[in-house]
Amino acid sequence: MKFKNILFFLLLSIFSFFKIEAQTISGKVISSSNEEIPFATIQIGNDYGVISNEEGNFSIETKGFIATDSVTISCLGFEKNAFILEDFTSKEYVLNEKLNELSEVFLNHTALSADSIMFYVNANLKTNYKLDLNDFKVFSRKTDYIVGDLADFKIKKSTGFKRKQLKAFNDDFDKLETSLVNNKSKQYTDFVGSLKVLDKDNAKLEVEKAISLRDEKNNQSMESLAERGQDIVMKHLDKDKMYTVKSGFFKVTDSATVNKEEIKKRQDTVNTLRYAKNETFNMIKNSSFSNPDAKLDFVTNTRKYKYSLKDVTFLDSEMVYIIAFKPKRSSALYTGSLYVSNDTFAVIRADYDFYENRIGDKLNLRLLLGIKYIEKNKKGIVVYKKWDDNFYYPSYINTQIDRYFYVNRPIKFIENDNSRNKVAFNFKIEGTFKGKSELLIISRSDLQTTDFTNYTEKTRIDYENPKAYDATIWSDYNVLEPLNDMKNFKIESEEEN
Repeated sequence: MKFKNILFFLLLSIFSFFKIEAQTISGKVISSSNEEIPFATIQIGNDYGVISNEEGNFSIETKGFIATDSVTISCLGFEKNAFILEDFTSKEYVLNEKLNELSEVFLNHTALSADSIMFYVNANLKTNYKLDLNDFKVFSRKTDYIVGDLADFKIKKSTGFKRKQLKAFNDDFDKLETSLVNNKSKQYTDFVGSLKVLDKDNAKLEVEKAISLRDEKNNQSMESLAERGQDIVMKHLDKDKMYTVKSGFFKVTDSATVNKEEIKKRQDTVNTLRYAKNETFNMIKNSSFSNPDAKLDFVTNTRKYKYSLKDVTFLDSEMVYIIAFKPKRSSALYTGSLYVSNDTFAVIRADYDFYENRIGDKLNLRLLLGIKYIEKNKKGIVVYKKWDDNFYYPSYINTQIDRYFYVNRPIKFIENDNSRNKVAFNFKIEGTFKGKSELLIISRSDLQTTDFTNYTEKTRIDYENPKAYDATIWSDYNVLEPLNDMKNFKIESEEEN
């Protein structure tokens, strides 16, 4: 009996030694010169990991691993830091820069030319990248805010309004103008889900959990501004009457009831699953160089770009070419750097910006309709990982873009029962929507066509709406560590205001 007890406690001790209690490890990756290292890979075992954020911070769950499992922290141009999970604690981790003594000799004597490297990159696209029939588990984070330059909402003409009513109307518009120009509140939307990609034209999204940090009092999205403008109109017009609405040269609706409940029935664009799916799918397919329709064309459209070999570096023991690119033709949009594997000629990272004076999508109907829209200052980073099927897929995508907008439209409400009663006001607004979209590929698996066909998408995402950032929100998931400004998010109560 005593022997059995001793054996039991011995086995229990051995098991306890090897099993790691589930916990979240949070840390920061820095260089030997104490600089933050963004987009470093923190990995447990062969294919489980996260990436450090733009401030070098990370968090990772250790559930399901044992004390002797390997942990590696690595980044392009740095020596890999490797140890066992038992020694993995929440602290700063220093990566030393990898000395590149062969760089000058290699570049001067034995390197391929940049154009030759790009030839081999394109020759190997089909063996290095695959978009079709993939099920990606993803974490998405969007950060949005607006910089208002000008706002002017003013009633130009009205009948049926007394002077006191007219003043109240314009006072409310003045508050909306001030809110737009002065407020710099940011909003954040996160979700974890499964993006099922059939091919370059078809995908379905299944959302598992979604969070929205949004202060509705300070929300500056176009949807919110329009709704707040409608609230002002509804507040001052007779809710029991029908109106014809005209804008500029065009009649917008034949008739409308000024009823808040009717407006609320309209589908909220931000919460539709289609909106989130299109954003996520576009990020992945535009970063997949095997997709002929990818907007990031600086790899495949070599006739439009000029390439130069700048240096060589290392990712662990793998030699990597650093190739700079810039436009050779006016139709090319981007400049930046490509990091190309010497072993497979796969691009394992791409950094890009809009080239000087280049812009993206635009719409200029300022003279005809009083509307202008321009995509400016786009930049991004895509980090690729070789998965167990020997194809490279994006493991992290970061896209930032400014969207300048200008709207100057006259709007007129005409009472249906008495056309002499009307309210005409001018709606003028100008500013820049600043947005950042991040996508972390948590895992990947092959997708069966039947599974894609049989899955029915929902139409809406039900976001949780906490009033402040909570570190436990994503405690059961491996996601991106938020930046400090998101950690400080809090909706102030009316008393605090």
